[in-house]
Amino acid sequence: MYGIINLIHSDPLFYALNNKIEIKRDTAFNILGMIEKDELDAGMVSLVQFLNSDLKLIETANIHTLSNTMSTLLISRNKHIENNIEIAVTSLTATTSFYLSLILNKMGIKYELIKSKYTDAQHLLNNNDYALVIGDDALLAYKSNYNIIFDIGYEFSRLFNLMPVYAVTASKRDFDHKIIDNAIAESKNYVEKSIIKNQTKVKKEILKFYYNTIKYDYNFEVNETVNFLKNIILKNEYINQ
Repeated sequence: MYGIINLIHSDPLFYALNNKIEIKRDTAFNILGMIEKDELDAGMVSLVQFLNSDLKLIETANIHTLSNTMSTLLISRNKHIENNIEIAVTSLTATTSFYLSLILNKMGIKYELIKSKYTDAQHLLNNNDYALVIGDDALLAYKSNYNIIFDIGYEFSRLFNLMPVYAVTASKRDFDHKIIDNAIAESKNYVEKSIIKNQTKVKKEILKFYYNTIKYDYNFEVNETVNFLKNIILKNEYINQ
């Protein structure tokens, strides 16, 4: 059984795999736990959580973008970026908050990440001037009245000259991924179906643009980012995790 993250970004891959392999859709955090408990053979997990685990990297389906991501946003209601800021962060993110810390450290901005049980922009901004929104909630905030400070994926790419990678496939052991690889190649044929069947309030025109940014193939650039983050974690250079 293979685990796929239950967010919009994975829908085309899900439809490409449907009926070809047994699938479990859940959060990246829960998928990692199920792999560790042998409840899944493999699945897509947060890159940072993977790098802090003992799981094996399987060089197949992952979530990355060339630069601009759209579903990883630092937002506020009416403020611009300042120093000494507090940022509300959903507990569902590990990799994007990692990137945000790298970006702010690089920019010389002092900050504190405030973990929250909420995921949506409205609740995250109730008690803080800034919020990190990811996934479907970020897409809902993308063309709204919120002030987008920056796209995390774009800033990470600009500052570090690397592609932002958010999730990778992991397993406890070797995993035959031919079916997954074939589905990656076929996934572009399921973009329209993903847009039509989408049950969220994200506008179709946003989804069309978004699916042009999301990539699943494992390549040299993905490997570069994986190794970059791995080295930072090994050197214990990551602050405010």
